[in-house]
Amino acid sequence: MQLDEIRTKAEECGFDLCGMAEAKVPEADKQNIHAWIAKHFYGDMHWYPERNHIRLDFANLGFIPKSLIALACRYKDSGYDSFVQQKQIKISSYALGKDYHKVLRRKAKPLLRWLQEKNPKAKFRQSVDSLPVPEKVLAREAGLGWIGKNTNLIHPKQGSFFFLSLVLTDLELQATTKPITDRCGKCRACLDACPTQALQPYQIDARKCISYLTIESQQDVPKNLQGKLENWIYGCDICQEVCPWNRPVRPGSERAIYTEEKDFLIGEAWNKLDKENLASISEQDFTELSQESAISRISYERFQRNIRNS
Repeated sequence: MQLDEIRTKAEECGFDLCGMAEAKVPEADKQNIHAWIAKHFYGDMHWYPERNHIRLDFANLGFIPKSLIALACRYKDSGYDSFVQQKQIKISSYALGKDYHKVLRRKAKPLLRWLQEKNPKAKFRQSVDSLPVPEKVLAREAGLGWIGKNTNLIHPKQGSFFFLSLVLTDLELQATTKPITDRCGKCRACLDACPTQALQPYQIDARKCISYLTIESQQDVPKNLQGKLENWIYGCDICQEVCPWNRPVRPGSERAIYTEEKDFLIGEAWNKLDKENLASISEQDFTELSQESAISRISYERFQRNIRNS
């Protein structure tokens, strides 16, 4: 199967980017991941080192993948910046729409069905943060962008505000011609903007990252980082917001950084809330508010902790 044929089908399903690559983690990336683990940068995310054999060698997947299809879908609402200014709510832009795990699986169903019909003996398995595989590394190899100094995947025409999904298969597919060259250059906007100094060039210490502190961490904010969360109560977009590749698009530009997926637009319920409302929200109302979004990942208690720490 040719990339153009698969890409056309992926675009029909609503994906903004599509590429293919060999299902293989480059040796240099394996060494980087081993070094990251050795420094304990994963914090409370103990599942990360525990599943590293799957991450690097694709073990226990039910079959041995030979190729992968990398898919991406933009998620940032064009009205997000004005929403934040008006509401004084700092929540990562990806979390104000519907849960991306469900949306990307729904969008990929016709693609997977089409692939299976054309290759009835082949095996396919989709990952949306559901398999311990290095999605950004593999998406880079499939030509969807370069991994920037802020450790996010960046596309020259679509920035970095996009979700990734991989389809692993035992088919041998023609790989994308070549990965996109790193274009960060001498820029260090993301490094200088991070209030907790979680970033070094191309490396992140999750223990200092605001996204980690508000989502993954089971502990309260360390004393040396208290007062540095800059009002973020779920996730953080600072290192993406300051990135030149995510600058607002001018009329007539070929660049496109905002989503066209309705499910990723800011949910109506958020328009009735501000930070003061959220500070006094009941557990039942929080459950109703978050149940269809990625915010359901954290508990009511952890959400209240984040508001106190902000």
